[in-house]
Amino acid sequence: MIMNNLFFFPLILLFFLAGCAEKRDFKIEGKIEDGGKEKIFLYRIDLHGDVIIDSLKMKNGVFKFKMNTLEEPTFFKLQLTPKNFITLLGDSTEQIRIYATKNTFSSQYTVENSNGSSLVKLLSNKIRDLRFKSDSISNLYASLSDREKAANLDNIVKEMNTEIESYKKFIGDFVFSNPRTFASYYALFLTFSDNTPVLNIWDKKEQSYFAAIATSLNLQYPDSERVKHLYNMVLSVIKEQRFNIQLEKLISEATESIPDITERDVNGNEIALSSLRGKIVLLSFWASWDEASSSENAYLKEIYSKYRMKGFEIYQVGLERSAVLWENDNWHVVEPREIGVLDRIGGGDSFVGGMLYSIIKGWEPEKWCQFAWASGALTVTLMTDYANPADEDMIWSIWKGNARVQR
Repeated sequence: MIMNNLFFFPLILLFFLAGCAEKRDFKIEGKIEDGGKEKIFLYRIDLHGDVIIDSLKMKNGVFKFKMNTLEEPTFFKLQLTPKNFITLLGDSTEQIRIYATKNTFSSQYTVENSNGSSLVKLLSNKIRDLRFKSDSISNLYASLSDREKAANLDNIVKEMNTEIESYKKFIGDFVFSNPRTFASYYALFLTFSDNTPVLNIWDKKEQSYFAAIATSLNLQYPDSERVKHLYNMVLSVIKEQRFNIQLEKLISEATESIPDITERDVNGNEIALSSLRGKIVLLSFWASWDEASSSENAYLKEIYSKYRMKGFEIYQVGLERSAVLWENDNWHVVEPREIGVLDRIGGGDSFVGGMLYSIIKGWEPEKWCQFAWASGALTVTLMTDYANPADEDMIWSIWKGNARVQR
């Protein structure tokens, strides 16, 4: 009898351990009063649109959706009809429970076991309240006569701004109190009834909300497509704002007449802007490190091909801080790096030497710039006006950032 007990104990322990190791699934389940046997849909809200995950017919209003563990916080749409849905924010192996009634499904529901979904519900209620108030004010103004509109315009604008500023203050407090949740991401992109964003990323104060969430989420979820999109959006706006500040400064300091400019074309010939007098000239400033410039170049090339026979010219000035190579209509760029410079004399000559060497060797054009840059970088670390590298590996070691170069 004792032996039997000892035999069964390991089996019990084995089943217990197997149960503990069982993988938990992510679930969304609940009950909708008066839901009956109606169909309910579950969508995943991706960055570029909704993706249907599953659908089912409820049994007496009861439903359950199950899927694998979520790799990152994910937005879902639980929908009865296109205009009657709930936005949820699921995470990992949450067992989300929803209780609601059919007629008030999207506005009056209870959510359990999901902190992210609870925060999204709070934000949804806030934006719903703002939409109602702003729409009411707009409708009131539209109902007034022209005389009444003129008399009440200031008060109506003031009332509208008060409601909007109150909402924005709430969002600002929410974002800085919850910087590590995707619910704050959700808060950034909520809109008025006409789908106009409430927050303006170009506004310095509101931009800080976007920047805070982009920075925080990027630390936690650097591979998330949604986070990358937000992070790049913030960087792009900041870069463009800085560019506009520089442009405004140039305009404010500019003289009444356009100064003459002399630049070299792709063949090395010096071309003065004044030499194009009498033609229709588009003066363009670009930089290889600016994404917008690179995109614009393709468009400018199309325009030039279409109108060049009618006297149209494009005079493009490069605002470069990089090594740039133009080869067979392709641009190859080496972004700037910080290096220690002992003596800059000879760096340019070595750059050209490295370029010619790589061309003669028959390498891919992308490597021309890389080898040229590394050749110039080597020379500026020496007191001589030239470098005498031992072999190609020495130059490529510099390009790869290897400080241990044998001289």
